[in-house]
Amino acid sequence: MKRLLMLAGCLAVVLGVRPAGADDFAARWAKLAKNPSKVFKVTAKPGEEIPEATLNISFGPGSLISVSRGRRAKPKDMLGDDDIAGVVNRNLRVVKYCYCKALKKDPDFEGQAIVGLKIKTSGKVARVNIEPEDMARNPFGRCLSKRVARWRFPRFTGQKEDGLRVDSVGYEFPLSFEPAR
Repeated sequence: MKRLLMLAGCLAVVLGVRPAGADDFAARWAKLAKNPSKVFKVTAKPGEEIPEATLNISFGPGSLISVSRGRRAKPKDMLGDDDIAGVVNRNLRVVKYCYCKALKKDPDFEGQAIVGLKIKTSGKVARVNIEPEDMARNPFGRCLSKRVARWRFPRFTGQKEDGLRVDSVGYEFPLSFEPAR
């Protein structure tokens, strides 16, 4: 079955047939990546080891740790692009972790994806969607989807300017990844 699918894919390339949704992905990618500074880029060297999480804390003898809870800031009405981009930037290490795992299996693995999020007013991610579909089914896409679902965004009330209230917002961001040269 796998060989049959590979043969069909090769035949489609030779005949110039594109899979359904390929044009839609290309158009959405072009729209999202119109401003190159808005594309989140990840590069890694094949064989590079990136721990999933790194915590560098050093306590010497007699160290005193002070924790302050402070006041919780009033949540914004809606999340802005800067709020979301800030969380994505802080979590690019997770993306690189998944990418390094993919490079171990295929040193030439590279591509583009659109990561769609549905973010609840609590700041939790309700849904992650990765396009194109073959990228979502790839081990890189599955790793990424599982970890992005754990990201936490700032809380917001969901109050729109027109007086309506929403319980979640959607956001898409382009992601480009390639081996470091």
